[in-house]
Amino acid sequence: MLIGNDIKDAISLVWNNKFQEAENLLKDKSTISPRYSLHFAEIIFLRSFITADVKDTESALKRLKETRELAEKYISLLESNKTPPTYNQELKSKEEFKNNLLDCKLVLGDSLYMLAVLQLTRDHKIKGCFNLRKSWKTFEECLKQVKDTSSTIKYEEDLLECLHFGAGFFYFAMSIIPSNVIKFVELIGFKSDRDLGLQYIRDCSEKAGVRSAFATMVLLFNNLLLPRGLYNPTKHLKEAEVLIDDNLKRYPQGSLFQVMASHCYRKQCRVDLGLECMQRAIENCSALPKPPLIYSYELANCYLIKLDWSSAIGIFESLVKEENFQIRALCGLQLAGCYVMMGEPKKAQDAFTKIKDYVKKSSSVDPIILRQSQRYIANNGHFSAFEVMYIRRDMAKMERISAEKTLLELTKCAQQAGVEKPLACQANIGKNQPSTNSFFKSFSSLTKSKKDDLNTDNQIEDRASYLLLKGSVLKGIEKYEESMSCFEELMSIQHLLQDKNFYVPYCLYEMSESYFHRKQFDLSHDTLKKCNNHSNYDWEDPLKVKLRIIFDQQKKDGAGGGNQIDQEEEDQQEQPIIQSADQLENQMETLTVQE
Repeated sequence: MLIGNDIKDAISLVWNNKFQEAENLLKDKSTISPRYSLHFAEIIFLRSFITADVKDTESALKRLKETRELAEKYISLLESNKTPPTYNQELKSKEEFKNNLLDCKLVLGDSLYMLAVLQLTRDHKIKGCFNLRKSWKTFEECLKQVKDTSSTIKYEEDLLECLHFGAGFFYFAMSIIPSNVIKFVELIGFKSDRDLGLQYIRDCSEKAGVRSAFATMVLLFNNLLLPRGLYNPTKHLKEAEVLIDDNLKRYPQGSLFQVMASHCYRKQCRVDLGLECMQRAIENCSALPKPPLIYSYELANCYLIKLDWSSAIGIFESLVKEENFQIRALCGLQLAGCYVMMGEPKKAQDAFTKIKDYVKKSSSVDPIILRQSQRYIANNGHFSAFEVMYIRRDMAKMERISAEKTLLELTKCAQQAGVEKPLACQANIGKNQPSTNSFFKSFSSLTKSKKDDLNTDNQIEDRASYLLLKGSVLKGIEKYEESMSCFEELMSIQHLLQDKNFYVPYCLYEMSESYFHRKQFDLSHDTLKKCNNHSNYDWEDPLKVKLRIIFDQQKKDGAGGGNQIDQEEEDQQEQPIIQSADQLENQMETLTVQE
């Protein structure tokens, strides 16, 4: 067997949070075997997502590059019918050569897409996209090798499972790439098939083999962390619950599955249970050489959902001291927002000011955070805490009691900002309305001082923020008429807002959801198109991913989607899993890049 029991034991240890024990099993052979090298690199790859530590990410990149180089070296030897010098015995039969060659190619494909994932998260878009392309071409070669009808070679089941997972992951990853990267992907010829990718990943998850846990984690990512668009999320949450329950029995110390359980509970409005899962996940990481900073961050956000600003502050204050924490700037932004909510404006201003020191050059998100912090310094950040919660979708679905508490807090913020009621400058909207934002400002500058202009601009933005946040909470508890009033007022003052703000596109999206729930499907679709026409605004990627998923749904359903969406979801659950390499090859041939 090319994937021996020691490798399978190491994989089980990793998913049970026993990273050091797993490394001890694999380390000796990691420099002489591509397969051992891959799983040795995977250990730090997974750990880097738990710690979110820059040094862990750099170590993962280093190990994956070493794996890639070793795999390429062995592929060259095996294609020349030479046994690699580190093998214990000479390969003699064609079947032995073919299985070993397939194994090395699969290792190469896996290492390339893992490299790409890390590079894309560090905003190295071009490197990431070309490694994705190389990964794709590698899996394509593997499929052709397995499909070869002139051969009677029997391939090991573990290898075929790895092939299905790799190809499925590739399909899936292409379908969720952020909008600021998609142009690079399209440029080099890729397309995507999210449903087919998920079919293969689901198949690997059910087989309980070498890629089962990885496949399950991808399914949970899809079910819990990706936006659902206009789908009813109930089926995805039920599937997630079953997967989490099964895997916690299999990996009782598996902190990653506890984290997913937390997300699942939060989406079901069972925040207290979600908080308990995060605490258990952190406890399960006590043996790690570095603290699970990303878990602490998620625990802080559980407290934010409960409006427990004080408990969240304690965690954020600790996290901003971690210089290598990849989302340190975001923690700083949320810390400052908590200070605002606790009535400590001086601490809030100091925290907003310090964010410039936390920004990392490798992050594509930190420049947005810096701009937002500067805006909050100017307008006192009345709604800053809730805006980040909104962007994270932590306000998307709340129990009625929690929603009502949130509405009360928003009202207090609006009163402090002086924007609880429509502003005086809104009085003449609709009558002699200025045609452009710049014209209005030029005209108003004749009658107002710069200080007055700044105060007015801040109040207009605060009013827009209040309307967006209040409307989204009302929509979440199905008060559609009241929420629509908020959204319509926001749209009526859009010409008064600063350029490139995110309030208008997000408002259009919220309106499209409201129209959909009121069964005004054509109006919902038209509003989505208007939303999609906006670009180059802060926090654009989360919304663009959501829009991409919705348009894909509507393309399958036809026209505006209508009430076919729920039925389509049921049909999707009943589709047979495509399992043969022949079928996968036929599907993937349609995506072949024209050389």
